[in-house]
Amino acid sequence: MIQFYFLSVFFNLIGGYALVAGRDERKRGAIDGVRETLRDPTARLVVGILTTVTGAFKLLTVVRGDIPVVGDFLPAVAGLAVGATLLLEVYRSPVGEKLFGELEGDAETASQAVDTGDGSAARDAPRRAAKSRVERFLRDNDAAVGLAGMIAGLIHFLFPTVLFL
Repeated sequence: MIQFYFLSVFFNLIGGYALVAGRDERKRGAIDGVRETLRDPTARLVVGILTTVTGAFKLLTVVRGDIPVVGDFLPAVAGLAVGATLLLEVYRSPVGEKLFGELEGDAETASQAVDTGDGSAARDAPRRAAKSRVERFLRDNDAAVGLAGMIAGLIHFLFPTVLFL
């Protein structure tokens, strides 16, 4: 669907810009208002949710004449990564703790799990470690993920029917 094509390009660019320009303190004039808006935790949450959902739907829908899944793979994965990074950033920030409260499945709470003797703590350890590795990678490289999302959105806009783009 052409609507998801537009949304994928748009949210990859906006979400990527939110990650890249999120820490920049320099004044740039005309785009300063956009940068300030994208620093707001609520705006980051909304952009993160919309980018993630658009990336997921982009895997399921294709532009007419394109190859399913493979044709839009990179923009969809970029959208999922950018959206997940924005959501993790909001969720793990002090503002996110105020918004969402302390959840039972939180990484800090899970790392302090008590062994009940039935082996459940040992079974869940690899899953917690994998989740923390992915989370650490996304949060440590948020500017690179944002730049990759912006590049994927721009290339997807310029070459809509190229395989993998």
